[in-house]
Amino acid sequence: MFKNLFKSNSKTLEEINTHEVDVALRLMFEIAISDGTLDKKELILIKQRANKITSSDLKISNLIKKIIDETENSVSLYETVTKVNNSYTKDEKIDLLKTLWEIVAADSLIDPYEENLYFKIAELIKIKRSLANQIKHIKP
Repeated sequence: MFKNLFKSNSKTLEEINTHEVDVALRLMFEIAISDGTLDKKELILIKQRANKITSSDLKISNLIKKIIDETENSVSLYETVTKVNNSYTKDEKIDLLKTLWEIVAADSLIDPYEENLYFKIAELIKIKRSLANQIKHIKP
């Protein structure tokens, strides 16, 4: 469905290793599409994050294609959440939730599906709901 969003082919999808794909990007994309649409503002935030983590020879569009493919082929967030729990500090998890909330609020409409997924991710990465609620109210 989203594969035709990006047309650049500097690197094939097979050449992009899974370790190159930022777990935050995957979660951002999951939240962005949880309401059934990928809003332009959400896509801009995802591209900005992709731009921060890509090397100069890796196109942002290819990285996002990889995220889309992984999301379409996945039935669970288990692997992504496990990576977060195994490698993120509590402060990094809080920063991740700030980033995820930016996606939820990007289109100025707090969709219940997106908000629910935000809280579910917070729970899975072992951040208390009260703290996740506080993060929602922090201005970026």
